[in-house]
Amino acid sequence: MRFLQTPLLVMLSYSCFLVSLSCLPSEGQEQAMDVGGGVICDTAQQIARFVALQSDGRETDVALQTVNDEVQDAAACSLALVMFSGGRSIGRLAVKGKPVSILEITVHAFGNGSAWRQIPAVVQYTVVAEKGMVI
Repeated sequence: MRFLQTPLLVMLSYSCFLVSLSCLPSEGQEQAMDVGGGVICDTAQQIARFVALQSDGRETDVALQTVNDEVQDAAACSLALVMFSGGRSIGRLAVKGKPVSILEITVHAFGNGSAWRQIPAVVQYTVVAEKGMVI
C-alpha cells in the first residue's frame, strides 16, 4: 500500500490534508480507492454555494446549515470521512482569493474513525486546494 498526502480544503480551519490510499480489492480486480475527509455535497451547485459562503466569512457550520436550509434537505452537504473513487475536476473557484477545484467523486463507504459503513456507490462533490496551494 502506498500513502500520499494531498491538500484538502477542510472548512473547519481552512487547512487539512486529504490522505490518499491506493489498494487492491480482494476480488482480484484492481481499483484505486481514496480516503479523505471534508465537506461533501449532493450537487456541484451546493458545493459552489458553500464555497461562496466560506469566502464571505461564514463559519463552516453556518455555511453548511445555510446551504441545507436553502435546498430544504438537512443532509445535502456535510462534513464526512469517505472512501471514494474518481476525483474528476469539474470546475474552479476561489476561497478568499485562493484557487480551489470542485471534484466529482463516487463515494463507496462512510467512516467514523474506527469502522467503515459500505453504501451503494453515490456521486458527491467536494472541493480541494489547487495543486501546490496551501489554504
